[in-house]
Amino acid sequence: MNSDPSLSWPVFFDCEASSLDGYIIEIGWAFIAMDSGEIVSAAHLVRPAPDWKIRDAWSPKSERLHGISLAHLREHGRRVEEIARIMNAELAGRELFSDACSYDERWLRQVFDAAGVEPSFIFRRTDPGILLERAAADQSFDQARLHQAMEEAEQNRRHRAEADALIWAELWRMVMQRP
Repeated sequence: MNSDPSLSWPVFFDCEASSLDGYIIEIGWAFIAMDSGEIVSAAHLVRPAPDWKIRDAWSPKSERLHGISLAHLREHGRRVEEIARIMNAELAGRELFSDACSYDERWLRQVFDAAGVEPSFIFRRTDPGILLERAAADQSFDQARLHQAMEEAEQNRRHRAEADALIWAELWRMVMQRP
């Protein structure tokens, strides 16, 4: 792992999928830029790889939740090779955290496996909520305030990858900037 201290703050990521047992259709991430304190985020629709049987794994219920149709995905999605290249360039040496790591890690792995590339970043299985609680304790941040903010954030989830990753990055910034 890179020893650059700016890489020590977490990257929060989220995936949307065709169904719980299906394929990744969107990846999004967000993190705090240490130099500016601004949130950096990105999202990419994932065009299904040619060998994915995505139609068989497409859930109308999931589509209603995230609002992404298969036709839209095929037209506007990026190829898995391009997404793997972008992620490796932008997130090299970083630690990625997800609030649904068993699903999100598996889905993100689909991109890298289909692209034939290894990730240049590390998946962590620590839940972002636990990570935030630890950071809040280290920063002497009010735990009750953190839990209230986390509950409000959960109510505002959009089930889109970047928006959901942004929630965690905003909570991280709140804790680290302790007003």
